[in-house]
Amino acid sequence: SILSLSYDDLPSHMKTCLLYLSIFPEDYEIQKDRLIWRWIAEGFVKCFEFGESCFNELINRSMIQPINIDVEGNAEACRVHDMVLDLILHLSSRENFVTIFDDVQEKTYLQRKVRRLALQNSKVEATIPHVAMSMSQVRSITVFSPAINPMPPLGSFHVLRVLDIEDCEIHNLSSVGSLFHLRYLRLRAKNIFEKGAELPLEIGNLRFLQTLDTSGVKMEELPKTIVQLRRLTCLYVDQFTRLPDGIGNLTSLEALSRV
Repeated sequence: SILSLSYDDLPSHMKTCLLYLSIFPEDYEIQKDRLIWRWIAEGFVKCFEFGESCFNELINRSMIQPINIDVEGNAEACRVHDMVLDLILHLSSRENFVTIFDDVQEKTYLQRKVRRLALQNSKVEATIPHVAMSMSQVRSITVFSPAINPMPPLGSFHVLRVLDIEDCEIHNLSSVGSLFHLRYLRLRAKNIFEKGAELPLEIGNLRFLQTLDTSGVKMEELPKTIVQLRRLTCLYVDQFTRLPDGIGNLTSLEALSRV
């Protein structure tokens, strides 16, 4: 088809960036910044500027649809057309690039080595803990709403680079501190913490963390160990969350947003 030819014509790094969009559900609004920081965390692009040029080129080639256009004419988000999504879902499955668990295709992937996991339906809650032990090579986990409850133990994902959770109960976040390879952490659910809970002090162990996004979570303050994250480039927090003393020591920080 013409669409397949358009895909085949992409440079290899842009094919990878496009296939990555198969993680997101149909008609999902994908924020540009979130996507680019995730590309960086996965090692697909080296810097934000290059990621932005890839994003714009995918728009120019009509592989993604621009939305939320700003006053300068730049897209702040995108959607994937149904036909493109069908193509990249097929290719991602064939290449074992992304594994999607939902109530349609949860059973078909249990024998595979999972590399990138997207949870798109709450009905798979009984399955995920069962297969968690065979997921030692998972590089990214994305949990969409409605989501599984509870989340499987995070400590079992030893090489995880991306953890992106929209709506899920996590009863013990202290294990996040053992995810030494984590580069991107996004927590957006209003009820992700039990009452009075906060990010654990162990988050200071994440020496490779580049992006921390807790802007959808009501927390009184970030843990003081945040200042140990010397590679932290991008920090999004709720406007009422207090920042610890020493935040100025984060010399790699390029973006600080209080939403």
